Amino acid sequence: MAAGDDIERQFRRFRRISRWIGWWPRRLAVWFGKLRTRWVIATGNFDRVRGIVRANLEPVLAPGEDPGPVVERLLRKYGLFLTDYFRIPSMRADRFRPLFRPLKGQEHVQAALQRGKGAILVTPHLGNWELGGIAMRLMGMPVTVVAVPDNVNPGVTRYRDWARSVHGIRVLNIGPGLMTPLELARALEENHLVAMLADRNFFEADPVEVDFFGRKAWFPRGPAMLALATGAPILPAFVTLGEGDKYDAEVCPPVPVPEEGTKPERAAAATRTLARLFEERIRAHPDQWFIFDPYWSGAEPVSNTAREAAGLAGGGSVSPLQ
Repeated sequence: MAAGDDIERQFRRFRRISRWIGWWPRRLAVWFGKLRTRWVIATGNFDRVRGIVRANLEPVLAPGEDPGPVVERLLRKYGLFLTDYFRIPSMRADRFRPLFRPLKGQEHVQAALQRGKGAILVTPHLGNWELGGIAMRLMGMPVTVVAVPDNVNPGVTRYRDWARSVHGIRVLNIGPGLMTPLELARALEENHLVAMLADRNFFEADPVEVDFFGRKAWFPRGPAMLALATGAPILPAFVTLGEGDKYDAEVCPPVPVPEEGTKPERAAAATRTLARLFEERIRAHPDQWFIFDPYWSGAEPVSNTAREAAGLAGGGSVSPLQ
């Protein structure tokens, strides 16, 4: 079968799952999702995945804390993440609001939009970041999401982009030859909220070295450089699962950008401030930091390590869609 046929088949399968689980009341969907997740974990071979997650969490947890229970909670919560993820295309405002407690920090978003220069929303791979953009869109705000295509599973990229577009979210896939900063600047000029994940570097040749949980890590310089070029504020945002399987969403005040120094120096300083904010939230919710590639080893974020660990044929994926 041709590659294009494989992509189409995968995309159609994801859409069928989405329609099926989207019809259910959330309480039933959550019950099924938890049951399904426990079965998958119990019957699957996740030893290497557990090893990767344990290593990623080692500097995050308190000295001497057993990472085992945290890893198991992380895997179970990821299952609930997937349940709500597949329900996104069917969500409307009346079905969406009950998922959340009242949004904190909405005034920071409103202030940015009133200035007319948009805002750069940045978040780590923490909690259900996908729901954050949907929430903003259902509140009537224009949203552009920066995404990294899954070149191993193009059907994943196609479904992900479709699920966002159902709600009118614009998607800009980044990568060599795919996008220029000009397109991001244009979205901000149109007073969009530009949302992106910012706790890993995927493509930049000159990322910022940061002290992250006492270890060396590399964050993208792009969000801060974009802020300097456009005047748009950088707003850290977080969506984490809380009690009663409801989500807590918060938008923080703008990250301060120094007035002195060269642009790269100012961008690096703002990025290191952002890293400290990410540290605080990840440390508070270590069982929701969904990184399934080796984070500290310098391996490429798009490596097949986690895919191979899951034993999936053809590389597979341990993405939100597998």
